[in-house]
Amino acid sequence: MKNRISNIVWGLLLILVGVGYAGNTLGFWEFTLFFRGWWTLFIIIPCLISFIRRGANGGNVAGLLIGAAFLLSAWDVIDLSLLRRLLIPLILILIGVSILLSNTRTKRNIKDQNGNKIPYEKEGPEGSDVSGVFTGRRADYSGQVFEGATVNAVFGNVEMDLRMAVIERDIRIDATAVCGGIDILVPSNVMVRVMSVPVLGGVSNKAPAPTEIPCHTLYINATCVFGGVTVK
Repeated sequence: MKNRISNIVWGLLLILVGVGYAGNTLGFWEFTLFFRGWWTLFIIIPCLISFIRRGANGGNVAGLLIGAAFLLSAWDVIDLSLLRRLLIPLILILIGVSILLSNTRTKRNIKDQNGNKIPYEKEGPEGSDVSGVFTGRRADYSGQVFEGATVNAVFGNVEMDLRMAVIERDIRIDATAVCGGIDILVPSNVMVRVMSVPVLGGVSNKAPAPTEIPCHTLYINATCVFGGVTVK
């Protein structure tokens, strides 16, 4: 249903743009995409589509707020100097929203290829929650059964070493990188599938192809706000 709604949004948007330029050609009106602050659409539209498809999370909420703020500034609704002074408080608010949302709703929405929910285990070796806030953290799961985790990097870095971990079923990792980075080292006997919400950041999946078929799948649900997640 959500995918259908987002497709409708994209379809209507493309139709409106096409009709606008057709009216230009026929001389009915003057239409252009390059209005003041037009570039903010590259932030607002992807985040809006993500919001419709996946619900609210730290990445798309942050993107919508940032895009809207810059758009209003371009239209002189918000003073740019005031926006600059509010930049640090806004970043702190976005970090808090990202952490809160990454630890609640996003955990319930990941499904495998058969439509079955991938459970999230709150208990696990080394502790399932790993955070690097203004610091660096490393979690090594060698020889231990790994059943999923939540990983947060806020102005810091987190490295998860799963290369020698024991993975007995399909599992998931919920990762949030806000002005920080997360490195996930995966074993060669799992398939990696990434779902991400990037806002001036992104996910780099360099994981090798699995050496065993069939194999278990590691689902990585990533939210990146001025940060990144690397899988290798």
